[in-house]
Amino acid sequence: MATYTRRDATAMDTWDPVLYWYARAVGEMQKRNPDEDPTSWVYQARIHGVEKSRLTKDTRPGWNQCPHGGWFFLPWHRGYLWYFEKIVRATIQQIATREGHSAPTDWALPYWNYARDPGGILPAFTSRALPAAFREPTMPENPDGSGQPVPNPLYLPDTAVPEEDFWKNPHRGVGKNSAPEVVPYDEASPYCAMLRNLFSLPLGGPVPQPSFGSGHTGSDMPHYERKGPGVLELTPHAMIHDGVAGWMGEVAGSARDPIFWLHHANIDRFWPAWLRRGVDHSNPKDKDWLTKTYTFFDEAGTLLTPTTEEVLANAGDYNYESLDSGTGEQPAVCARQLAQAEERILVTSNPGHTLSLAGPTEVPLEAANDSSQTQDFLSSGAVPETGLILTVRGIRSNVPPGTPYRIYLNPPQGQGQGQDRPDDAYFVGWVSFFGSSEGEHHGNGDGNEFSYDITERVRQLQEQGMWSEGPVTVSLVPATSIPSDLATSPHAPQPSIDRVTITTQ
Repeated sequence: MATYTRRDATAMDTWDPVLYWYARAVGEMQKRNPDEDPTSWVYQARIHGVEKSRLTKDTRPGWNQCPHGGWFFLPWHRGYLWYFEKIVRATIQQIATREGHSAPTDWALPYWNYARDPGGILPAFTSRALPAAFREPTMPENPDGSGQPVPNPLYLPDTAVPEEDFWKNPHRGVGKNSAPEVVPYDEASPYCAMLRNLFSLPLGGPVPQPSFGSGHTGSDMPHYERKGPGVLELTPHAMIHDGVAGWMGEVAGSARDPIFWLHHANIDRFWPAWLRRGVDHSNPKDKDWLTKTYTFFDEAGTLLTPTTEEVLANAGDYNYESLDSGTGEQPAVCARQLAQAEERILVTSNPGHTLSLAGPTEVPLEAANDSSQTQDFLSSGAVPETGLILTVRGIRSNVPPGTPYRIYLNPPQGQGQGQDRPDDAYFVGWVSFFGSSEGEHHGNGDGNEFSYDITERVRQLQEQGMWSEGPVTVSLVPATSIPSDLATSPHAPQPSIDRVTITTQ
């Protein structure tokens, strides 16, 4: 029977004891030596990723591990949370003993249930807003609310920061602390991931199909090499990182924002929810997956190297308040099938496109060759028998832009704005900037890349008489509005893509 229960932070009072003691522990951990104490706040964050300035200097055991784009994404983050939770729990008892307070011995990491309420007319704050305890600059001095207000370690200012000061000033994206939602419902919901039947596909198969837990990557633990991210890793995982932005929008800095840990507790919660959702839902049984070892530290600062199998066993000491609420029980719009780009390019854009922060960016596509397939597609939207894959390449930004972008294929003028939900007729998928900022150690220098199978989308548009004649265009639209003063500020993020292509076999 589980000893600890992880509770829903969106259903808590602002300073529920769980959140109060989390804030106190964060503040205590921030005082510890960031280079020498594995239980310090910065050391723990650097296990996830190390900022570029430190990569050229000395590093420490366990730093810079986080896997993205592979099938260790879920088990590694589960182990990361579990050992972090033990450190926080021990730190809470140390503070309580020192100050003579009574603190919960069964403290567990809460989760940010950002898909609890569906879309629609927004109240002042939805579950997709940062929980109130993360938006308050101050907190109560004592657990009973007495004393003078003191600085709140869970709070990061939501302000524009010059690029050169990005790592000097803790921050979130502009306006995120006061926003009713950091991203809209479709970007925050795991609905589409929950529809997947497989955790991963067999290694070395054909073009990868969408999977729940990322593609099979053998014994490799890739760092944003895009070998096969699962649906969950993109939506809602990367969407939430994009939406909070600031330090949360950088792989290297995300774990320094205290909301990171509640976000990943929710991602971890989706895993057992998915397992019980279908009779054919199961974890991999491959030796490469089960025997993979990771490096973490316990509450005493002792280095440990658990395997995936041991991480799964450790998770038996906790459960979640609910495996239903906010786990995709309400429908959401899904992206086209994630795919792998083929080499035969039919149409392509010119290189280099700066994306607007305030509205659509239209990217025209031109013939890449003079083949009959290319001409047929350009003139009528004819779909080759081998299908069509749309790829957005070279996704970069100097600093996180504060929003994911939606991709629309060949929308008429004025369509594809995506004010409340992605436009079902022309919507293809999302572009995420998490892991794409210049200097991100996980990047390969070419930026992020996302590919979507658009075969059925084009056929549907043709059948419905909605495929417009003339040049083929792709529209990239920010999913959340960016304040106009930021969009025109000299400190505004500079998101861009290299090119868009449509390919076939």
